[in-house]
Amino acid sequence: MTAPDVTAPDVAAPDVAAPDVGVSDVGVSDVRVSDEVAPDHRREVLFVTGTRADFSKLRDIMLAVQDSDHLSARVVVTGMHLLRRYGYTVREVERVGLRRLHLIPNQIEGEPMALVLANTVQALARLVNEERPDAIVVHGDRVEALAAALVGSLHNVRVIHIEGGEVSGTIDDAVRHSISKHAHVHLVANDTARARLLQMGEEEDRVFVVGSPETDILTSPDLPTPDEVRTRYDIPFTRYGVLLMHPVTTEPESNSTHAAAVVDAVLAGTLDWVIIDPNNDEGCADIRRQLDRLTGPRFARLPSMRFEHFVTLMRHAEVMLGNSSSGVREAPVVGTRAVNIGTRQRGRTTAQAVLDVPPTPAAITAALTAVASLPRLPAFHGFGEPGARKRIIELFEGPTLWRPTLYKHFIDR
Repeated sequence: MTAPDVTAPDVAAPDVAAPDVGVSDVGVSDVRVSDEVAPDHRREVLFVTGTRADFSKLRDIMLAVQDSDHLSARVVVTGMHLLRRYGYTVREVERVGLRRLHLIPNQIEGEPMALVLANTVQALARLVNEERPDAIVVHGDRVEALAAALVGSLHNVRVIHIEGGEVSGTIDDAVRHSISKHAHVHLVANDTARARLLQMGEEEDRVFVVGSPETDILTSPDLPTPDEVRTRYDIPFTRYGVLLMHPVTTEPESNSTHAAAVVDAVLAGTLDWVIIDPNNDEGCADIRRQLDRLTGPRFARLPSMRFEHFVTLMRHAEVMLGNSSSGVREAPVVGTRAVNIGTRQRGRTTAQAVLDVPPTPAAITAALTAVASLPRLPAFHGFGEPGARKRIIELFEGPTLWRPTLYKHFIDR
């Protein structure tokens, strides 16, 4: 599903070994919580992060809630964050200064998504039953977010869903919309997403248009320099494309073929490439096997990146290639053109910077050639203007977000 999508990679820690996680460990909460007790007047907000993608969007909100005089934050860290292959990115969560962390291993390599969902529901249900937060905050369309939304609604705990009402393609759509039906409050990126939620029967006073939280980082002037990024990640070239290819869970028979087409097109060209590994959805092994063909001085391959470093990398790239949401959501904000492959992000954006092509070597090669001769574009803000973090925190600290009841009515429209 959507992950670094890099909507965004967020941590590079391939040299950090993760603890071995066995089947017997799944569902156990390794709680790292300080001895401090939140004052009674503070609302306790439980965030759930499972990927490098959602953490990049939730991070600043988590920190603002943690520092608030009216709120208190806990963070469940699960999913890809605790897998060695993906850089053990829990280190990034710890690094930013979040203090009340619950580590929940919910999978071992290669476990099916349905079992990952079951593992996560079991562990979160026990945690929520014990801690009884005032709200659970989830983002996007991952199974960890679905598990948290299920647990929250069944425990009568307010569920706040960030960036619902969007189309993602494949199984992600079903997961995202399922989360929305279990959520009590929706913080959406734009009016289009709001209209979809209203079409799904949601009440108007539950839906707030705040913009996408990542836009604040994408437009920040305080990002690493290109030289700092190249040094940190040992990228030897200055002119490059960025390749991100994820499995399409509803097209398992095509993942290898489509990835092979992308790799064939890249090998046929002369541009250097930074390659970021796929997320852990079913079919990721097929993608990785094709990416293994990209070796030599033209290629730098990474398991993940810190989001700010990824933004700088993307800002200065010649092109984004693949089927990640970063190509259709983030690249247009920084003016970088994207060649989007296949159906995974179908219908998700109208940005001029995105060129949709079928997954064939000829079509991909032609698109890359065409993009190479085109100028960069001005920022596209179809997913909201900067300032989302401030708007979200104002809602958390004010009364409006907490006003809708936990009993939802379906509105026929």
